[in-house]
Amino acid sequence: MKKLELPNGIVLEEVEEGLLVRQGDEAYVARDWCLTAPVIELVETAMAAGLHWMIRTDHPRRNARWPNRRGVVYLAFSPSEHQQWALAIDTIRPASGDFGHGVFNGKYHEQFLTLDLPFTFEKRNKGAGHLVVAREHVLPTLTALRGFDHRVLDLGRTERSHAGFTTEYDIQRAILNQWAETPFATRHAVVQDEYPVDGGLNSRRIDVLAQDPQSGDWLVIEIKRAEANADAVRQVEDYLLALGQKDEFSFGKLEGVLIAERISATVREAAQRAGIAAYEIEWPVTLRRVT
Repeated sequence: MKKLELPNGIVLEEVEEGLLVRQGDEAYVARDWCLTAPVIELVETAMAAGLHWMIRTDHPRRNARWPNRRGVVYLAFSPSEHQQWALAIDTIRPASGDFGHGVFNGKYHEQFLTLDLPFTFEKRNKGAGHLVVAREHVLPTLTALRGFDHRVLDLGRTERSHAGFTTEYDIQRAILNQWAETPFATRHAVVQDEYPVDGGLNSRRIDVLAQDPQSGDWLVIEIKRAEANADAVRQVEDYLLALGQKDEFSFGKLEGVLIAERISATVREAAQRAGIAAYEIEWPVTLRRVT
């Protein structure tokens, strides 16, 4: 049986059921996987890209870990123990020893577009917006990941070292991280951030989508750093219209929210006419309704 030692205490070892993945005191079986040349190239490329974790805090689930010999069907990689996964591959072809397509975390969407990396949206989990990359592009995409900003995978988990918002991402992270402190938390629970509206290659994305678990009402939150303009109001209106045409949103009201550091009187009036709630935000997450 083959064995491969990798950075950060990762050891891959062939066992009867597949590939035993060990990292520290934890382990799991990747069922039917084996240490073929393509698989070795895959994991070494992932390591070179900085994805040094194959076992995370809650992934795989505890009941799927060793000594459960059935394990899981995938290999997955992450830049840290506590971040979301960056890449998962759940297809291995035992006859050829080659793996199938890769699924990259949908949080990388904007960076994929910036670098013009080829992908399609995952069909079986459309709401998550994860990015499917064909087999022939997996390794080049992993190489491109070396320059990625992996902070998108720890949304809502990290703390800033200084006060103030630098990007819309900072506001989004602050709201999600301190959701219980927002006025929305009394009724709504977060469903997803960066929710893909259209499902196409260049899908528009809702900053935060939340739902009232009692009534089924939906909350669509659009975030702007600095001052919001009238286009932001139209953007929320467009999102509400698009979701209203989807079957999964046919129950419950659709409500829009615009959040920005500054909202002028003109934009407030436009939001009020459109029935959209507008809030100004101050660091760290003080929200003041202005409509």
